[in-house]
Amino acid sequence: MAHLSREPLDVARWHEQLVVDPRDGAAVEFVGLVRGTEAGQPIDHLDYDAYAPMAERVIAQLIETARRRWPLHTLYVRHRVGRVQVGEVAVLIGVAAPHREEAFAACQFLIDAIKRDVPIWKTVIGIDGAIHQAACAHGHAPT
Repeated sequence: MAHLSREPLDVARWHEQLVVDPRDGAAVEFVGLVRGTEAGQPIDHLDYDAYAPMAERVIAQLIETARRRWPLHTLYVRHRVGRVQVGEVAVLIGVAAPHREEAFAACQFLIDAIKRDVPIWKTVIGIDGAIHQAACAHGHAPT
């Protein structure tokens, strides 16, 4: 399964595809949107780049870690690459589990680990056309 997508992420499509296991009592999702400012400055869009083979492998490993830690029956992870406009979905994570605590914890773990561990970088394009490289979170920006 590909976790990186050049196509827009469709939250409604994820909802349509969601088949909840009868053992589940909670479904939690995280929808990360591109906001209109970065470091207090207005932006036009973000360009996400990734070292795709490694990014796919690391995301798959994080999903397996989450499945070992919590009783998850449904798990969905997608991250955009390429140009993503302000207001568009950049990352979508959905999990279903027997209880809300497990679903929330797994979703939190996944977004934090993706931001920290997956080789995805963003280039911020300001409304004035200025270009700024940035790591998606705590990692290092590409050189």
